[in-house]
Amino acid sequence: MVTFHHSILVVKNMLEIFINDRQYGVPDETRLLDVCRDQQIPIPTLCYHPALPGFAGCRLCVVELRKETWSKLVTACEYPVFKAGERFYTDSDMVKQSRRMTAKLLLARAPEAKEALERILGETITPEFEPLQAFNKKCVLCGLCYRICQAQGTGAIYTMGRGADKVVETPYKEANADCIGCGSCAAACPTGAIVMRELPGKRAIWGYLFELLPCPDCGKRHITDRMVAYIRAQSNMPEEEIRRCPECRQKNITTGMLIGISHEPLLS
Repeated sequence: MVTFHHSILVVKNMLEIFINDRQYGVPDETRLLDVCRDQQIPIPTLCYHPALPGFAGCRLCVVELRKETWSKLVTACEYPVFKAGERFYTDSDMVKQSRRMTAKLLLARAPEAKEALERILGETITPEFEPLQAFNKKCVLCGLCYRICQAQGTGAIYTMGRGADKVVETPYKEANADCIGCGSCAAACPTGAIVMRELPGKRAIWGYLFELLPCPDCGKRHITDRMVAYIRAQSNMPEEEIRRCPECRQKNITTGMLIGISHEPLLS
């Protein structure tokens, strides 16, 4: 496999590994979870996002790595395939037992996330531990929300506190000027712990009520002024195009493609 990185030609070696006793050829240092997803091998995840580095925060993605005389659990989301001949098992008894216990611990932290956890795990979870008196009973502290917020350069939310008191919040739990109202955190949350409310012409999230700007074509209010400023700072896109709603932007792209087509050969 050949990839380009900072204009330097990088050639990756192909390695033969085994997943559930089936052989696969994969590029060196590919994340095991990416291999499994490419091959449609199901692995549950909470804290994984393809645009982010492996985090190993939820530990639902553990798989069993077996060697000749021993085996151990590794987190597929951050484990790099680097040695030929390694054998991984994604549904062994060890793996299933670990995932179930992890899910039960997460359920104690977030009892209102039971439905989401069962959907992700793919089976019913029987509570085993007393629920913690956590502030947000849907939040499993997977970290997706604040990691995505930080990755895009806004960094408006963080984790604060310890143990059962640990929460994801804005500094001092007040409306943060760094929040642009994009809703990426709410969209990424796997359990619905982050609530974003769409009101007529407004958007409420993290204690702030944003005014929504209208699309210059259809008038639909859909974007905040902070989002416009953020995108302008990150790109050379004209403000009018930034303010255009996704539907009108797609319509303009389609129209532009049709305008450039000559039908004269078909009519002659």
